[in-house]
Amino acid sequence: MAGKNFDISKFAATLKPVSESDTMMEIPVDDIRDNPRNFYPTPDPQALRALADSIRANGLLEPPTVVPAGDGTYRLISGHSRLAAIRSMWEDGTEEDLARFSKILCRVLPPMSEGQEQAAVIEANRQRVKSNALLADEAEKLTAAYIKRREAGEELPGRIRDRVAEALKINATKVANLSAIKNGLKVPGIIERWKRDEIPEAAALMISRMNIDEQYRLLDWMIEKYRPYPINEVRKFSTCYTMACRSCEHTGRMCENAERMYDHDYRYGEWHGSNCCLNCLDRDTCPAACKYVEKKPVEQPEAPAVNPAAKDPRLDYKVMVPTFCQRVKELRIQTGMTRKEFAQSIDEFPGTYSACENNSMCGSEKIAKLALCFGVSTDYLYGLTDELTPPTLPEGQLMIAGWMPGSTTPAEPGEFAVCVDLGGGKLWKRFFDWDGQRWMRPGGIEAQATDVAWWMRLPPVPAAGKGADT
Repeated sequence: MAGKNFDISKFAATLKPVSESDTMMEIPVDDIRDNPRNFYPTPDPQALRALADSIRANGLLEPPTVVPAGDGTYRLISGHSRLAAIRSMWEDGTEEDLARFSKILCRVLPPMSEGQEQAAVIEANRQRVKSNALLADEAEKLTAAYIKRREAGEELPGRIRDRVAEALKINATKVANLSAIKNGLKVPGIIERWKRDEIPEAAALMISRMNIDEQYRLLDWMIEKYRPYPINEVRKFSTCYTMACRSCEHTGRMCENAERMYDHDYRYGEWHGSNCCLNCLDRDTCPAACKYVEKKPVEQPEAPAVNPAAKDPRLDYKVMVPTFCQRVKELRIQTGMTRKEFAQSIDEFPGTYSACENNSMCGSEKIAKLALCFGVSTDYLYGLTDELTPPTLPEGQLMIAGWMPGSTTPAEPGEFAVCVDLGGGKLWKRFFDWDGQRWMRPGGIEAQATDVAWWMRLPPVPAAGKGADT
């Protein structure tokens, strides 16, 4: 690594001209000027000191790029931070520093027009990490440079916006959005937050479309609540502001309550989407409602009655889980299957089913499935009853809560709705007759007993004059 004995002249001798039109040469620092077209921020004092220490220890490894200014001096294209660091050495450096860096090696480009020079400054900073605000500045400067070059007679085909987008490696839509943001932001506080990259592009674009009064109110609102600037917050504020500033539906004039609505709704976040107090659903209770609202007393709803059965200790989840797991395990053991075999038979994952026997109660759909497979009621699995199946209902009553399993038969003949097992977990609903010993299909065809998986008794048809439809 080069140290204090680094010889810049020997280093310069190893460099060759970059092209036929530019060259490398040593130039007195006093003859190098900052470029007025450079709009990029300079490093803070701490970063500048660190850069100066690096140059003092290692030399100027990357020569600045300059163009002739026409009066024996040169303007910087790139290297503003490096030159600033060298100049800082003259203020607090040693005699050795002054001697080493009175002249520096520079890359000299041929003279350029103003537009070309501006484009070169931007190109020299391509690798810089840039915020959206800095990209907006670049787009503005490049647009002005291309316009000047076109006015000077240079042939620049296509849209300038597209050329700017290509130069900055972004799309043309983003160029248009950045231009709108830069021209539309009017409040210094918001502009400063945009430059610090605290406002997303989408939110900044929406803010740029607001008038200056709305922007000031937005800034005040954000500062008061220590809010960031996401698009949803800005959109909410914009909507509220627009609604509050509409004319009064009662008088036809500008709303007299707008400021109060702003203070109440925007600042305290209780806005409910109405553009007028007269149309607001909360007008009867809102303290910010205008004078034209006729407030009505709010009726307090009656407290709902509590079913005494809800206090049943068996409904406690902690009580239900062990009972559920125990009963599922006992019923599975009666099938003679292992956990894995049973899980496969009902098309469930073994781990999911194992949890039902150990420490977990599955969802309602799976509980109903287990009840169907075991031929028991869900109440039995929950532990709400010790009866395996629901009791048979008296004649003339319709089973609403559930179906009777096919393993049981009706006590009396009659008409029934049945679910026929088609295999593979598929059921087909039909109407069968039960003659006391056999299931009969429509047309008097005897059905196989195994066909019926579940059945439900149909209610009797009312006789004429006793509730029958007329």
